[in-house]
Amino acid sequence: PLILVRDDRFELIDMISMFDESLCAYRRTQELAFQTVAEGQPYAAIKATVTDATLPNGESCDDAAPEAASRDISVTYHWDGTAYVKGSDALDKLAGENANRF
Repeated sequence: PLILVRDDRFELIDMISMFDESLCAYRRTQELAFQTVAEGQPYAAIKATVTDATLPNGESCDDAAPEAASRDISVTYHWDGTAYVKGSDALDKLAGENANRF
């Protein structure tokens, strides 16, 4: 969860889901990083970035290993005066992709 502490209370900003998998031929990881972006608002914007990386591990398996790849999926949350609002649904789409892998 991404949480804001305001007025001595916790407020949920968003739930960010990630998924790691390790198979015979490769490992896929998703790592989350945060960065604040000053905008002159009472609360700084928050940029959440998930790095989705696939790395073949050199094992010989029945399934062919995918090519090594890495991509960053980012969403910036901006303060609108009353709450944080996300700038896109990119992380929701990633959660959907993760769910479809099962």
